[in-house]
Amino acid sequence: MSNASPPEGEKSGTRRSFKWLRAILIVVIAIIIGVVAYNSLRPVATPFSRAVALIKAGKAAAALPILEQLAHQHPDNPTVFPWLAQCYLQTDRIAEGRTALDTALRVKLPGDILAPTVLAYANYYESKGDYAEAERLYQSAYPVCAQNDLSEGRARLYLGWSEDDMAQGQLSEAVRHLELANEVADRVAEPLKSLIPHRLSAAYRQLSALADTRDKDEKTARSLLEKSLKVSDEPATRMALASLCMRQGDKETAIVNYKMVASVDPNNLEARHRLIDLLLDKKDYQSAQTALTDLTDKEKSVENYELLASVDLKLLNYAGAVRAFEDACDLRPKVEVLKQLEAVLLEWHDTLVQHHQLDQAASIKGHADRVADQISDMTKDKDTNKQTDSTVVATKPDDPRSPPIALVSSRIWLAKGSLTPEGEIKIHNITGKPVTDLSLSAVFYDNTARRNTGSVGLPVASPQSAPFAEDASRSLYFSCPNIVKADHQLAVIIFWKGRFLKEFPVVKQQ
Repeated sequence: MSNASPPEGEKSGTRRSFKWLRAILIVVIAIIIGVVAYNSLRPVATPFSRAVALIKAGKAAAALPILEQLAHQHPDNPTVFPWLAQCYLQTDRIAEGRTALDTALRVKLPGDILAPTVLAYANYYESKGDYAEAERLYQSAYPVCAQNDLSEGRARLYLGWSEDDMAQGQLSEAVRHLELANEVADRVAEPLKSLIPHRLSAAYRQLSALADTRDKDEKTARSLLEKSLKVSDEPATRMALASLCMRQGDKETAIVNYKMVASVDPNNLEARHRLIDLLLDKKDYQSAQTALTDLTDKEKSVENYELLASVDLKLLNYAGAVRAFEDACDLRPKVEVLKQLEAVLLEWHDTLVQHHQLDQAASIKGHADRVADQISDMTKDKDTNKQTDSTVVATKPDDPRSPPIALVSSRIWLAKGSLTPEGEIKIHNITGKPVTDLSLSAVFYDNTARRNTGSVGLPVASPQSAPFAEDASRSLYFSCPNIVKADHQLAVIIFWKGRFLKEFPVVKQQ
């Protein structure tokens, strides 16, 4: 017989098959070892771990008997009590749950274990309006739990408590609870972190208003406003403080506050007007000129330009005065304004002649002559002039009484893509008594076309409605009844009984 060896190809195939079998065997053995190791190292499920898993799955009722049995069998194991307290809370057995929680607090379990249960019970008490009990619970937990674990819950407790105080008219208590909330505000997340000082600042303002109007205690009122600013620097607080300082004769502090409001709230025209009045009162014409220039950028009205011109003249700034009068005429040519412009030009001419600046004086004189011609043309055309007046003023019945309201603020705008201007003004009753019959009218005027584009009535109070209360404020919203040309210069003019009160420019939103 022949002993010939298998062919070389068969040997190679056999070796490859053996390698694959060995590799598969190694993988199988590794898997078996891993399974055995996992089973040997995996924590053995205990009644306690099963109960905790049931609670986390929202099955507290199923977990409760397990935990009760564990507490009975192992009374020296306090770890059960926080979970037992949660079970009692979720099954509405509050008294038993609180006993379990108090036991956990007494034995001083770690704070990270106790905190969730403390927060759950505090939320329950707050939902029932029992804020005092929630506060007592937090106080019991403070020695055990870290402050950061309970800060958010404590802040929400005092914030909710303050809202309840406000609803019951207990302003002082609301402030006290907001102060407690503010003590932990730096340890909570947004938006709660910003909301708390804002609420506290507003509450201080309300207390200040009471001290001022009810108690006639301006010193306390001012102190509360200053405290409000330290908590949260808000324009409303500075406006109230500036007004109070003006009454106390502290005009410098009022100026500082109005300046700050104007810098952070560009649309607060009331602050700008009051600032200008104070600056003019102290004869600080340079600062008044700056403030007026800024105002006319935001509120283009004839009276603002006239006031700016008068301030420029105080500073011997003839060029600025001429420019202001010309801007006023661009809005609406009036003979009275043109005569003022002519007078300024002639005075400027005389001054230049005195300083031997003859070429410039001649140019100014020519400008004055052109204005004089314009005045002459407008005076001759009486019919046109009357028609122009009627479109703006409508009727002006003879009524010597002063308006019963002050225009506090305004927002007049033309939304992007819209052809209908809108407006909102805030008025304040300054009569010292309720007003029973009051209405205003808003005239929409196209300064480019020199014509009225519509008007609307703004009813405030009538004999058939509630009176406009003493010292009250109210916002009035209105819109133009007709469409306008968006590229024209537009204005809104407010009248009371046909008498002009205020002109506002329409701000075009981009």
